[in-house]
Amino acid sequence: INTKLKQDLAKLMLANSITLTPGTFTLDIIDDSLLIHWISVKSTDREEATRRIGQRFEKYLIKIFG
Repeated sequence: INTKLKQDLAKLMLANSITLTPGTFTLDIIDDSLLIHWISVKSTDREEATRRIGQRFEKYLIKIFG
């Protein structure tokens, strides 16, 4: 998935939040992308997967980290 977060700590918190969600596991963080293992795949489109997996956590992290 893609992220708008810029700080490494914010990306780490996003990765951990995703990993705590059942059926997902964050494997790697590369620049502005997170590599996610997703058991119950709903879409292979990167933008759709970003919306489904990361957006709900990212909106709070953007408020915290700016």
